[in-house]
Amino acid sequence: MPDVAPLANELRLAIHRLTRRLRQQHPTHEMTLTQVSALAIIWREGPITAGELAQREQVRPPSITRVVDGLEAAGVVVRKNNPADGRQVLLEITEEGIRRMEIYVEAREAWLAQQLVGLSAEDREILHRAAVILNDLAGR
Repeated sequence: MPDVAPLANELRLAIHRLTRRLRQQHPTHEMTLTQVSALAIIWREGPITAGELAQREQVRPPSITRVVDGLEAAGVVVRKNNPADGRQVLLEITEEGIRRMEIYVEAREAWLAQQLVGLSAEDREILHRAAVILNDLAGR
């Protein structure tokens, strides 16, 4: 079996650095990165319980409660009764939350597109192939 540890380390560091740079690309600092991350999950996955959100964010329930309180105060999420289980509350994104997520995604993609323009066509093709492979890895 080939020694893939150096490649694994190199990929982990590169993905981490790129993710950090992308997270820095947002037009406003109204929400923390933690809040944006939680809102993105609610945006992608639809209504979700606070417990499920805490699991996805890999934090404890008291921590996610503070995050959700901030999101609710910002008007980007609302708490609604779960029709399937009256004991639970679902977190749902608002129209304002959708608008902000679209702005954040546009800002991040614009920054990344600007970086890609400076690359050669060959390097952009390599990155395209790498994106397909990385998506495949993530789906395993």
